[in-house]
Amino acid sequence: MSMDRENANGRIPTGSQDEAEQWFARLLDRNCPAEERAAFERWRNADPAHAAAYRELEQLWKRSEAAVKDPAVMAAAWRALRTEPDTRAPRRWLLPAMAAGLAILIAVIALPRWLAAPAAVASTAYATTAGQQRTVQLEDGSSILLDTDTQITVSYSSSTRRVDLLHGQAQFSVHGNHAWPFVVHAGSGTVTAVGTQFQVRLNDGSTDVALLQGKLAIATRAPDGAMQSASLIGGQGLAFDEDGRITPVYPLDLQQAQGWTQGKLFVHDWRLSRLVLEMNRYSHTKLSIGDPSLQNIHVSGIFRTNDQQTFLQLLQQGWAIRAKRVSETQVVLLR
Repeated sequence: MSMDRENANGRIPTGSQDEAEQWFARLLDRNCPAEERAAFERWRNADPAHAAAYRELEQLWKRSEAAVKDPAVMAAAWRALRTEPDTRAPRRWLLPAMAAGLAILIAVIALPRWLAAPAAVASTAYATTAGQQRTVQLEDGSSILLDTDTQITVSYSSSTRRVDLLHGQAQFSVHGNHAWPFVVHAGSGTVTAVGTQFQVRLNDGSTDVALLQGKLAIATRAPDGAMQSASLIGGQGLAFDEDGRITPVYPLDLQQAQGWTQGKLFVHDWRLSRLVLEMNRYSHTKLSIGDPSLQNIHVSGIFRTNDQQTFLQLLQQGWAIRAKRVSETQVVLLR
């Protein structure tokens, strides 16, 4: 009897399963050429064990579809199947790599712990108040810099390093470990890293992602369950909204992106209303614009986030603005 035929007990030989995974990985590629698809049909028709192995894989994939609703899992799958190959190596080396990534993904999806309610994982909360910044050193060698008025929770399991950004913004310096993804959950999506430095910020209705070094995979989920994904390389950024819509990738102003980590705002032609909102994040004393005609004044300069008094002096010296204190915690800007 052929080694590739189904065993008497109905079990499919390992060799046929491995070949089925390789073919499945090839056929996921929309650009898979017609000759490869024809070769697949010849392989599947050559032995009942081949057909059974492929049919089992297809059924597993369909059953898992309902389970794959976590953007972190989608990001991991997207990253595994789209890792850039070494162009110097022959193409035949790509197929086992794709098959291995697919096999890992399917194994993760198929495990009962993913289909059932996940076991509780202890989490640790960290937070900063207005005007405070804090660096958190994690047990794996990674670190997180929390900006003003920021809140996160950190929970590590055997499969994932997870951070939930609940409010504010943070910079993540991730210690690389391909077998242990670092996943930041924020807004309607996830940001998945291996060894990178990046920032995530929650705004009203949107989430900003800025990648300083390395690579990132971003996955979002709309209220109706529709998924979107994107990737970044160093020096790029993007944003996504509450409905999971991802903006086009744009180049970062690295000086501006990293300014807050140095306690500074590098401002290039900002509207005064935007600058006031940003400065208010760093102080218990809030500024407001009392004259509507000031809203569209454009401001450029470098301002220290922890020095509101100097900021007000600079505004009054450089523009037709008067600062009037109306209470211990409120200053109104007038013309």
